[in-house]
This record gives sequence, C-alpha cells and structure tokens, in this order.
Amino acid sequence: MRDDHGDRRDGAFRVSPFNASPDLHDAYDWPDPFTLIDSTLRKTLFTAGTLTSIDGFLRIAEQLALAGVRHECLNVDWTGATAPPERQLELLRAVGSRDFGFTLNVFADTLLSDGTHVPPVGVRETAELLVDLGADTLAPGIVAADGADARARQLDELEELFDAARELGVGVTVTLAQVGLRDLDEMVPAVDRAVELGALRIDLMDSVSSLGPEAMKAFVRAFRDRMAAPVPLTMHTHDDFGLAAACAIAAATAGASPDVAAGGVSYRCGFAAMEEVVLALETLYGVRTGIDLTALTRLAHTVARESGLPVPPLKPVVGRYAHLRHMPRDVAAALRDGPDAFPPPSSCYAPEMVGGRLEWVWDGLGTDDMALALGESRGERFTAQEAVAVRRALDAAVAGIGEYPRWLEPGRVAEIADRTLAELRAAPPAPAVDGVAAFDGLAVREAIEAAYACCRWAPWADRLVAGRPYRTFDALDAAARAGLAALGEDSLVALIGKHPPIGADTRTEGPPGFSAAEQSSLAAAPPASMREIERLNAAYQARFGFTYLVAAEGRGAADLVADVRRRLRNPRSRELAVARAELTAIVLGRLRRTVAGEAVSPS
Repeated sequence: MRDDHGDRRDGAFRVSPFNASPDLHDAYDWPDPFTLIDSTLRKTLFTAGTLTSIDGFLRIAEQLALAGVRHECLNVDWTGATAPPERQLELLRAVGSRDFGFTLNVFADTLLSDGTHVPPVGVRETAELLVDLGADTLAPGIVAADGADARARQLDELEELFDAARELGVGVTVTLAQVGLRDLDEMVPAVDRAVELGALRIDLMDSVSSLGPEAMKAFVRAFRDRMAAPVPLTMHTHDDFGLAAACAIAAATAGASPDVAAGGVSYRCGFAAMEEVVLALETLYGVRTGIDLTALTRLAHTVARESGLPVPPLKPVVGRYAHLRHMPRDVAAALRDGPDAFPPPSSCYAPEMVGGRLEWVWDGLGTDDMALALGESRGERFTAQEAVAVRRALDAAVAGIGEYPRWLEPGRVAEIADRTLAELRAAPPAPAVDGVAAFDGLAVREAIEAAYACCRWAPWADRLVAGRPYRTFDALDAAARAGLAALGEDSLVALIGKHPPIGADTRTEGPPGFSAAEQSSLAAAPPASMREIERLNAAYQARFGFTYLVAAEGRGAADLVADVRRRLRNPRSRELAVARAELTAIVLGRLRRTVAGEAVSPS
C-alpha cells in the first residue's frame, strides 16, 4: 500500500474516504512483493475471430513494456498431438527473440502429465524447445491425478522438470486450473513439493469463475494457510459473471497478485481487465501496481486495433463512453468549465489519469441550459429566444439521424448553432398564424414546454398535449378546464405553491414572464398597500396552509387587499374551491396568450 494513500490526489482523483479506513486496511493482506502478471498476448491469440498479425503482437508487446508490465505469460498446448498449433510457436518465437524488458513465462501441457496418460512429447524436450524459443520461466500445470500411483508418477515428472530447468538456466512457476472446484487436500501436497523443488510462484486459476469475490478471499487465505512454506501467489479470473476485476482485487487483498489482460480481452466472456484492476487498486486501495496509468487507454486501443476486436463503448476506463458526456448537466458543466476541470462531470478521476480525454456530444436529451452553456463556451450570451432556437435546431438534426450513434459531435453542433443564429438574427418578424393550429403543430417537447409555462404542473401539461389536435380554442379550453378540475387537493395545493405570492419580486422569473405581466398593475401601488398585501399573504398562508392565489391582471392594490380580507373569512373547503377557480382563470388566460402567438410559434 502507498504511504500517501488517501481519498484524493489533486487533479487526478477523489474517492470516498471510507476506502482509506484503517479498519478496512487492517483486514487486507497484500502480496509482498506485489507482482502483477499479464496475459494480454496469449488472451488476444485465444480470442475467437481476431486478426492479429505477428507484427501486431509485437506492437502490443511494445505497449505492454511501455506501460510497465514485467511478467508476461504465453501458452504452448500440444493437447495430445505431436506438435502444437503453429501460431502459438510463432508468437513465442517472435516475442522471445526480442528483449521487451519483461520475463516470459510459458505454460505447456507437456511439461507435466496427469500421471496416467503419457504425452507424445516428453518433459525435457518440451523444456528445451521452450527455452530455445525464448522462455524465461517454465509453467507446468498440476492437474488432478487419478489415484496414489498417478500422483507419485506426477511428482517424479515434476522433479525431472526442475532438474531440466536448472540445467537450462531458467526458473519454474506452477499453474493450477479450476482451483475453485478442486479439493485443497488434493492440490496442496503437490504445490508443497513444487515449492521444495524451487518453484518461484504458484499461479492459481479460477478457470470458469466458480468463486465470487468474498469466496475468493476465503479461498486464497485457506490456500495460503495450508501451504507448508510461503511463495508468491497469483490469481487468474474470467468474467463469466461480470466479476473478473472484483475477484482479482479480492484475491489481491488476501495475498494473490492479479493476472490481467488489457481491455479484458479473452475467449468466452473476457478476462480481468488490466485497466479496471490497476486503476481500482491505485485509487481505491492505495496499491502501487508498477503500471503507468496514463498508458492504459493507449494499450487497450492498441490491442483493439491490432486484433480487430473493438473496445466496447461502455467498457470501463478505456471505452468511448467512459469519458463521453451527453447528459444535460454534464454537458453544460463540460462546456462552462472546460474539458480539463477537476473534478470532471460525473466522475471521480480525471480522464488524463488513464490517458483518456473528456468529450461531449449533443443527443436527444438536449436542454436550453445546454444551449446557453454552448454560447458561454464561445464567449457569447444567447438570449432566451436564441437558446430555444439553437436547442430546437440541434434536436431536429439529432432526430434526422437514422443510425447509431444518434448524436452530434461538437464541430457539427457549432455549425448548426452558427447557421441558426444567423437566420434568427437576420429574419423579419414572423407573420401571424392560427394559434391553435400552431400549438397543434408543435413537436411534443415544445408543446409540453409551452403548456407547462401556463400551468407549471407536469401531468396537466402532458395530458393536454396528448389530447392534440384541438383545432379550435373551445376544444383546447375545455380540455384545460377538465384537467384542472381533476386535480386532487394535494396536487392543487402543491401547484398553487409554485405561484409567487401577490406582490413578490418577479424580476427573476424566466420566459415567458407571465406573473410579471399579470401583476404589472401593482407597479405604482403605494408602499403601505404593498406592505399590507405582504402581511395579509402571511396571514392567509398561516390560516389555509397554501399561498393566496388570485387572477390579478388589471386589479389594483386596494382591490386585492379587500379580496384577501374577504377570503380570509372562508372555511378551508370553500377557499380551496375559490383558489381552484382563480387558478383556472390564470391558466386559461395564459393559454389564450400562448396560442395567440405571444409565447408560442410553430417549430
């Protein structure tokens, strides 16, 4: 664990301080030394349908070395034949003939038999071949033996292998597959013998993801406790349950270093992804992995490019979506604060930490605030009308995209915004149109926005828009009245609470500014009258539990003072009915203005 581990590093990451809790770390038993091993090359080779050339493998190997990988694993499998697949030998020959700065650990199924079936190629000739091709360490696999005699023959072969390795000047690691499904009593004695003979490391493999994260911790601890002498352990996990990274980290907390592959590349469901495991260990656990985090994205994308296997967009850390922002608040923040601001929107680590970069796009979730932020990022201040026009133009462009990805890149956004603003600023006043027809013709979102501005109650606005087309104002009026009449008492009180009290400051009200227009007759009212209205508002709220609401347009301060005094004498049930009637008058007045063209125009 790093001595400086904490919940943040300036400009890099910020995570919960609970990750650094001493109570948690006292329960961890990290491998010492921590020795991350990598399987990217062999897992890329074993992934179905990939296109990787030998030169491509070498380019991947270069990136692995640059990232800080110090232990690479390959396979050569005879599987009962007299020769292994040529691609396996070709890969070992190419990588083994170059000095990448990492040790090359090579597994071969003919380095150790099951004690019963004799492979066509023997232990010594296998060892000599692998070393000739560049292996630094040999990795026999201890498989389950059928009975005591088979186990004895297997141990004899193991001793023969160690003798050959010493003569050839290479080390030996030992691999055990399917560890979660095997009996410890069967595995540990053979491992103990391998350790006595000089095994450098034991590579444990949960080959079919049989262990969950908590079970993984228990297994590693039990395995270590049963061993006669300590030796470094690693754990190999697949992603059948989407838990490969979690299980690899769980194993590390119990004392087994992780086996990983860049991008999680592998057959079946994939493998523990280097970028996920390393980033989590470094930031959440404070473990120094020896890997250059800034190389992670480049490495994963090198594997993708050379293999032809794309990085899934939703892939953690290195996927396109990992640092792509399209949600309204995130895009607005990215535009206003810039791509390098920390902390980045909706993330606890900076994309640059893993060699990535923050990006944003405009998709079907755009808002007026995003358009305003777009203007600010360009050094402009859009008017409310301009922001709406830009947002509508961008939404229309997104709607016209018929294939994935349905979004606009920043350059395209800028083009559409510039064109829209130029047209809007140069256009003559729009001719008058039939207001109801205009409302009927609005896109759903624009229609809901217009309706909501009149009433500020989402269910009402949604139902009103869903009832289109109305064609006549009488039909629209009837639907609006019916929706208000159907409001339950709780909804009515909540809606009334959204209206500013009579006499309140409405200068901050957004477009279309209905309240300011409706209360304009109070602008010249004497201060004493306004203080009395404020006092009566408070008395009304205390008596009924909701705001005094009145259709105030054209009414003076004295009239309103008399009205609220009169209504204060009503019982609550009567006053709710009066408030509903006043609300209906307000909403219908706003709706008439809207369809008359004062607040709505066709898209």
